Amino acid sequence: MLAVLSNVVRNIVILIFLVTILEMMLPRREFRPFVNMVVGLVLMLMLLVPLRSLLQLPGVLEPVLEIRDALTENAVAERQAQLEELNWELTLTRYRQLVEEKVAQLLLAADLELVSLELQVEEEVNHLEFGVPRQLTVVAQPRQQSAGLVEPVEPVKVEVGAAAGQPGAKTGVLEAEYAAQIAAALGIAAEIVEVRVLYH
Repeated sequence: MLAVLSNVVRNIVILIFLVTILEMMLPRREFRPFVNMVVGLVLMLMLLVPLRSLLQLPGVLEPVLEIRDALTENAVAERQAQLEELNWELTLTRYRQLVEEKVAQLLLAADLELVSLELQVEEEVNHLEFGVPRQLTVVAQPRQQSAGLVEPVEPVKVEVGAAAGQPGAKTGVLEAEYAAQIAAALGIAAEIVEVRVLYH
């Protein structure tokens, strides 16, 4: 409503300026009645156009009123909460992807390949430690050789004594080293990282 009135006032002011300039430019005063008639017609048209839009205003306002009825504050707040939750879920998903890529690179440097990775993080948005890893479990295996290449033959070791009865002793040490490397690379505590290597 205010926009319509401001447009009408602006147009009237512009019309007055134009008429004043036109009267100054006319050589004789005999044209003044014609100018006044034209100005009066234009002025009536300028006033009728907003009046017509004001008469049609209830029909124009109906969609706006329907939108206002449909969009209550609770609906807007609920939608905002849904979008924020979706945003946090996407953030956690991306974080898990980045962790998986980093762990895969570290394992690749140790000639291992990633089999599975399970990352548990604090998912409560209002928690102070939101997104902080709680447990990281990595399962890896030795990297497969490309087809067509001959696999190197591992040397045969014959062990006598206590070490012969403990085939997993060296494996456990390596897994602990891998866990420490992964924890250092990700900047998390080594206690929450568990690495298992599946040797065939």
